[in-house]
Amino acid sequence: MKQIKEPNKENVQESPKAENTPSADRPSVNEIEKELLRLQKKQSRNRNIRYIIALAAVAAATIIIVTNIWLPVLKIVGSSMQPSIQNNDVVVCYSGTKQIDYGDIIAFYNNDNVLLKRVVGMENDVIDINEAGEVFVNGQLIDEPYAYSKSLEPCDIEFPVTVPKDSFFVLGDQRNTSHDSRTSSVGMIPVERIIGEVILRVWPIEHIDFL
Repeated sequence: MKQIKEPNKENVQESPKAENTPSADRPSVNEIEKELLRLQKKQSRNRNIRYIIALAAVAAATIIIVTNIWLPVLKIVGSSMQPSIQNNDVVVCYSGTKQIDYGDIIAFYNNDNVLLKRVVGMENDVIDINEAGEVFVNGQLIDEPYAYSKSLEPCDIEFPVTVPKDSFFVLGDQRNTSHDSRTSSVGMIPVERIIGEVILRVWPIEHIDFL
């Protein structure tokens, strides 16, 4: 008879059993939901920040374009336009020349400088200034309530003069110190040298007004 041997218990290995108890390192459902919510809030916050930065960049670019092309902003250095405009005032110009008229203050290039003066004569006008500093346009004495310390000097040209086409004859309000169209270093101002009409003072705050 064949003998059936029972297997040695020491040589038998038990199959591994799956455990149903949760691991201590495994996050709970609540923790997963909280983490997902945190990530969503972070993404939303980042999108908002990027949106704000983009808006700020567009606004800054728009301001730069406007202030350089249509509404240049200038800080005044000097006293030739006193008392209308003071040293260190900040003013805004409106670009273009079509709107410029008698008595307007304009900004223009003179060599490497930017000057501000008042329009006294336009193309084809005949300008004359007597020894007392009185200004005549086409033979008529003009009223200049803005002029201070009327004077013929400084002057190195002969009067009367005729304003060329597409040009302006300009004077500073502080007549005895202003270098303007009375001097050959400035002369008549052709339209291509004009930055624009000075329309608004924005600084100092207490003196904000239209000019």
